[in-house]
Amino acid sequence: MLVKGVIPNKEPTISIGLVLPIDKQKSISIYSKIDDEKYEIKVVGSILSVNGEKKDKLSLKKASNSSTFLLEPITAGRGFHWQKRINISVNGSLRVMVISENLFIVNEIGLESYLMSVATSEMSGECPISLLEAQTIAARSWIIASEEQKHIALGIDVCNDDCCQRYQGTKNISDSAQLAVHNTRGIFVTYNDEICDTRYSKSCGGISESNENVWGDVPKKYLRSIFDNKRNNAIDLSHKNNLQNWFLKPQESYCNNEHVNKNELKRYLGFVDEEREYFRWQISYSHEELTKIINDKLDKSFDSIVRLTPLKRGASGRITKLEISGKKNDSLHKLVLYNEYDIRDALHPKFLYSSAFIINANSNTLSDVEKITLSGGGWGHGVGLCQIGALGMSLNGKSSKEILKHYFSSIKIKRFYD
Repeated sequence: MLVKGVIPNKEPTISIGLVLPIDKQKSISIYSKIDDEKYEIKVVGSILSVNGEKKDKLSLKKASNSSTFLLEPITAGRGFHWQKRINISVNGSLRVMVISENLFIVNEIGLESYLMSVATSEMSGECPISLLEAQTIAARSWIIASEEQKHIALGIDVCNDDCCQRYQGTKNISDSAQLAVHNTRGIFVTYNDEICDTRYSKSCGGISESNENVWGDVPKKYLRSIFDNKRNNAIDLSHKNNLQNWFLKPQESYCNNEHVNKNELKRYLGFVDEEREYFRWQISYSHEELTKIINDKLDKSFDSIVRLTPLKRGASGRITKLEISGKKNDSLHKLVLYNEYDIRDALHPKFLYSSAFIINANSNTLSDVEKITLSGGGWGHGVGLCQIGALGMSLNGKSSKEILKHYFSSIKIKRFYD
């Protein structure tokens, strides 16, 4: 495994969880192009059945850099509203085992090969080269910084999905993605001689968010909220009128539909991304629908939801503390959600696009309206690089270095290995 804070002087090998125990997957087909053999794998209690033969584990080693394994199927979008099952092809080596009577599959591969897949899983291989380079450098920096180490208990560096970085194999790797990795090999984003925890999300909605407002951690100088346009001028969304105008009359920014034509956006998005409005969106519920969603998600039994009251917002307008008031047996009850992730989870049958929204033009009394409408902006947590904004910058001729320095404040870009 990678060691947190250690800067590599040569390309490291990393371990990626392709199928995790939480997926509760019991079977998979793996086709090996190395020996032209197909492995039908099933979990039987605490052991594997591989083509009918019982095994404790299965190791499939690479024979060359071009060795390929086809896996059918794995989960993509784990826990999010776009979750689906896909088939992928990967290079490197595979380890297949059983944990808690569920499949656990790990892919081991060189970092640079991994990044070719990340760049074309997070966004499309058809994106301009400067976007692919910026995405590659950000992805390389994030994994080596290893700030979160979410899967350390499983002994892997990352998983294959949005909770870490999307890794959907070799299928969508383009010549441009390979060139982007070659051009940026060993290059990282740094601050004070340390590799940066370079976060990114699909769309900031026009203003990125500061890291402490999303995760409650120590403020990072390079993860400051920035206004996503050429002037980088600020808007104070603490004022009600500014907040309402921002979501209902959005201003110019790199991730809006002027810089990135919404009719062309799909060709630039990742394979599992949905064709929707990313910059501004609306979602409406009846009172009954909203009550059911909140009851299901929070294990409550409200008869009705009376108010949704934002108690705290970040610089981007993302709600980071939300009070939900509901009636039960004619008594008023309140509960508070303390982070944007829980808010997004509680207000959507699957997962809300972002926590940057106003409620019925910022009226929090729901009994006066027929439908509860959330008018919002952006997709994701909004911290760091805005992928669609970076696309807008690249379409406007900006270089990868200009893109990275726009989204990450006070950074230096350095090469640590060739």
